[in-house]
Amino acid sequence: MPEASIDDVRNVPYFAPLSDERAARFAERLVVREFGPREMVIREGEECEGFYLMRHGRGRIFQTGADGREQILRIVAPGETFGEVPVFDGQPNPASVETLEAAEVVLFPRRAVHALLAEEPQVARLMLRHFARRLRAFTELVQQISLQTVQNRLARYLYLTARERGTETEGGVAFARDMTQQDLAALVGTVREVVARTLRVFEGEGIIEIRRKEFVVRDMDALRRLL
Repeated sequence: MPEASIDDVRNVPYFAPLSDERAARFAERLVVREFGPREMVIREGEECEGFYLMRHGRGRIFQTGADGREQILRIVAPGETFGEVPVFDGQPNPASVETLEAAEVVLFPRRAVHALLAEEPQVARLMLRHFARRLRAFTELVQQISLQTVQNRLARYLYLTARERGTETEGGVAFARDMTQQDLAALVGTVREVVARTLRVFEGEGIIEIRRKEFVVRDMDALRRLL
């Protein structure tokens, strides 16, 4: 099993004020965990152990309604943290996190974090700024789900993913289809059939090409106009 290191601490921006000595001592209390694709890292409603850093791989944060329908709140990329809120409010995990691919995460235990913040108030100030940015992002998510159409929200996902993870090819900007249509439906707040129909419309208009293992965005400008 891999071990945590000072690099894991340094990869969390709000721990930047820590001295090397303090960061190294803190790293001794961290725990590294490995997961395969589609494995649960944390479950909604369970007691919080701490927050996490996605060291390698990607995951999805989602909530499940009483009817079993899922809403994806965020896709977690390497270098991003998740699960901070219950560390501080003492409540159960408000959402679940599932890996999308093989992943390695670093657990920052709740007690270790509390002890650190009591000694390092400058870290607490930076963490508040982090929470403010995250809250702003969730406000934007609520706005998108409430005010935008499924077509707009799906176009946003395709455009941003192509821009952030895509590779330029002869036919356009390609990126891996590592999310199922059910995942996409949960991400944009609809059902799988509507996602499938909207993707077919985009393909029929020449905006994207749907391949077995990847999407190819043929017209980035058309997607951007739909944002």
